[in-house]
Amino acid sequence: MTQLLDLVAELSAGSPNRLSLPEYRQIELYSKRKSLSFAPAATDGGRPLGRIAGVCRSFLVLDAFLAAHSLTDDDRASWPRYQALPRNTPTERVVGELYRVMRVVQTVAFHPQGIVEMDNGIVKLKSIVGKVVFILDLSLAGLVLLESAVAYYLDALRQPYPTAYVESIMIQYFQDIVGEIRRYSDEGRSLYQFRAQPLLNRHFRFDCDNPKTRLDDAFLEIEIGAMHRNSALYPIDFFVILRGVLHIIPAEALTEGRLPLADLERWRARTPDGVTLPAAFRTRFGHEAAVVNQPMT
Repeated sequence: MTQLLDLVAELSAGSPNRLSLPEYRQIELYSKRKSLSFAPAATDGGRPLGRIAGVCRSFLVLDAFLAAHSLTDDDRASWPRYQALPRNTPTERVVGELYRVMRVVQTVAFHPQGIVEMDNGIVKLKSIVGKVVFILDLSLAGLVLLESAVAYYLDALRQPYPTAYVESIMIQYFQDIVGEIRRYSDEGRSLYQFRAQPLLNRHFRFDCDNPKTRLDDAFLEIEIGAMHRNSALYPIDFFVILRGVLHIIPAEALTEGRLPLADLERWRARTPDGVTLPAAFRTRFGHEAAVVNQPMT
């Protein structure tokens, strides 16, 4: 009975599991536009308050985290806090721009004269606060990406993935978010742009903990079969221990399966002792020894 009660409690609260479903986002390949025909909506669609609330919640958590790690104890307003954020690494610069965009959502959503509308599939937020005009027009997918990017960043702080790995994923998130924004206005001008090297597939990753490797004086070579050499189809993370140190090397960082040893340090895992992964990774690398002649049914 206890198991049943636990199960129905989980079901009634909604699934906390992140499902591996396809992500659909619009892409415009040509300047000439065509309009598709749509059946009338069952309802008026309304404002996506749930998704806006999710972005506001993520912003408040990010704001609290950044304030806790600030070098000062000042209770700054959000714009001065944005200006004071550290920008020593690409990840810090991306997080600053995420903070800036989400700040517009939070400011408009909570302002008494803030306007939140839906128009032809675009969420439109607008408000005038003091002498500042806040405008953000973006797609529903953009709202989800904002919330997702913050969740990834805050979780990455406790993960073993290398700094370069996190930077690339964060830049990819921000590039996709900017692609969903139609109009933007705050105290600053245009949003900053970033370029990731290499560009990792943020949508899904494969884990490989038993790669075959070879070392020479200048390169690390990972043996990849012909079926899995296309890193766009198989974005594999290779977990490799070299010289007593764990490295997590994404397939996109390789050229013909090879990585210059000069780049190896970029992909060093962030672990306390250099090799031990968090306990949660155990379920991702289950290897049960096969029993010879044992039937599979």
